[in-house]
Amino acid sequence: MELQQRYGDSGLQIIGVSMDDSSDPVRPFSQQFHINYPVVMGTAQTGAMYGGILGLPIAFLIDRDGRIYTKHIGATSAEVFEKEIKSLLQSP
Repeated sequence: MELQQRYGDSGLQIIGVSMDDSSDPVRPFSQQFHINYPVVMGTAQTGAMYGGILGLPIAFLIDRDGRIYTKHIGATSAEVFEKEIKSLLQSP
């Protein structure tokens, strides 16, 4: 949420993807934690399109051309994301 707030005006758009079986828990979770980016519902097909989702959390950084720039499986520090985000935002 901090990265979306910090870099949103520079072109960053975070999109959360819930892999829950139902959308029922998504809205309360988003409200409770004040999520400041859109959250959509994913399916097995969504996971397959990104090379399979073997565990959660998983994060993809996607460049302006829609290509996967990096993929992080498991907890990843904000510093790692910030370095990659800065690099992507500086690219033409």
